[in-house]
Amino acid sequence: MKTFTIKFYLKVNSSLDGRCPVYARIIYDRKKCELSTGLKCFPKEWGASTEKFIDSKFYLNDRLIQIQAKIYRVFSTLSDSEKPFSIQDIKSGLSENKKSKILVLDFYEKYIEDKFKDNRERVTTIAKYEQTLRYLKGWLNKSEQKGLRISDFDLSKVHNFDSYLKQTPWNKKGERMMLTSINKHHSRLKAVLFAAFKAGHLSRNPYQDFKLGFPQSKREYLSSEELDRLMSLELNNNPVLNKVRDIFLFSCYTGLRFNDAQNLDDSSLMEINGNTYLRIDQGKTGERIEIPLLDPAKKIIIKYRVSFERTNQGKLLPVLSNQKVNKYLKFLAELAGIKKALTHHVARHTCATTVLLDNEVPLETVSHWLGHRSIRTTQIYAKISHENLSKESVRLNSIL
Repeated sequence: MKTFTIKFYLKVNSSLDGRCPVYARIIYDRKKCELSTGLKCFPKEWGASTEKFIDSKFYLNDRLIQIQAKIYRVFSTLSDSEKPFSIQDIKSGLSENKKSKILVLDFYEKYIEDKFKDNRERVTTIAKYEQTLRYLKGWLNKSEQKGLRISDFDLSKVHNFDSYLKQTPWNKKGERMMLTSINKHHSRLKAVLFAAFKAGHLSRNPYQDFKLGFPQSKREYLSSEELDRLMSLELNNNPVLNKVRDIFLFSCYTGLRFNDAQNLDDSSLMEINGNTYLRIDQGKTGERIEIPLLDPAKKIIIKYRVSFERTNQGKLLPVLSNQKVNKYLKFLAELAGIKKALTHHVARHTCATTVLLDNEVPLETVSHWLGHRSIRTTQIYAKISHENLSKESVRLNSIL
């Protein structure tokens, strides 16, 4: 009986980034052929004895299993034909079956459909993926590629889609998309293509070779003096302006994103060691955080304990749209003499910088407080804290 074996191995090369390609070696009847799997990794991420990726790359092992299964299917088909065949026939059979016939649009729509199952994703997330799908359809229609297969989506297609996004107006005024918006569309398509790669429809995700360019982020925040001016501003009992200011100030002392703050209800409050905490399941990351409720934020909650939103909906804060809050924040900034583009998200930056870091709260604590997945994100705030720089200069002057 003729022997048939499949082995996976890492082919050491001298690539610039240090990653090496993973190959499949097929041996049949003492003859061998080698095929690229389209996968790469660093040598430390590969287990030579197990012929697998290490645990942190477990999802790539699924691709190896799929590739192995394809090879076995071709071998079984040739064996069942009862005709003599060689190692080259196996390789040819793999080439014929290599390309998926599934269309890009069909796979994308199935991806969205799967996200709807079991309410695994928020409705807003699904809506954003559908928005990207509309741009994808627009590009395919314009370039007459509605029949594009998922297996043919390569790096050149990514660049062409990128050009389309940069040239296509996003509103009736004819304004072009900002780079951050373009990147978000790329991130969603990248996730879809990664799912196609995992399912074996792509030999590699073309986004591996496409780098997103992010503009330098300018994180505006209020100084303690500006925060005091906003708090002491006389609003003549204007109900809307008072609500907008309170919504903004609440996030200055909690660091919560707009939607997370608006979703707070009675169940969000909890007592830990005699102190009041907020328990939040973040909308952006889905992760749960528990943060202490500072006195200024607690006073705002108490202020609205008999409001319509509290008594009828259990909401801790007044309920307004983000657009309305941002609209009136610009008016409040003008009244307070604040020469900054005030939006609700400035409150989150103010919490990180002025409320926490400037008061010597450790970076690790700030990172948890803001619900950051990586402390590197939090370190951005540490770099822009002018108050900390001033404190350090005073300390150094007392020593020198």
